[in-house]
Amino acid sequence: MADPQDNTIDSRQLIANLNKQVSELKGQLSSATLEMEMMRARMNDLRSEARQVVNVERFRVPDEDHLSEINDVVELMEKAIMKERRSRRAQAEGRREPESSVPQKVDERQVLIVLKLRRKGCYIREIASHVGLGVGTVHNIISRYGQDPQMQNLITEGTQMELTDYLLIHPED
Repeated sequence: MADPQDNTIDSRQLIANLNKQVSELKGQLSSATLEMEMMRARMNDLRSEARQVVNVERFRVPDEDHLSEINDVVELMEKAIMKERRSRRAQAEGRREPESSVPQKVDERQVLIVLKLRRKGCYIREIASHVGLGVGTVHNIISRYGQDPQMQNLITEGTQMELTDYLLIHPED
């Protein structure tokens, strides 16, 4: 017959081995949970990037004559904005009512004008007033196109590239 003490020792070893396996499995589960969280975060990042890529469209860059016209308009508007600033500073009181405007579709010319005026230090409200767009529309243009490195060449009158080389995020209607 088998000794009852041997059965107790075998049982204890078996329990110790099972506890060790359970501990190892808990470690693996913890590691897998961490990996899953990292994968979820990466999926969210990819989802966000995919939404932006879906909204990407080609931006038609004006030819040299139109770009020159845009630069002239920007220069005139900048002068008008600076004059208005000086005038406002001189007259500390008396606000005028904002003009209401009918919503319109923004074209490439307006986008470039807005970005160039902003780069020259004009305020969003001033740009909106002179371009004839809403403050929110101007803000959206700046936030969508303002940091695009390809647009910076156009805004700063850098090297000209082919029209199809410029990719920008499509503004919402």
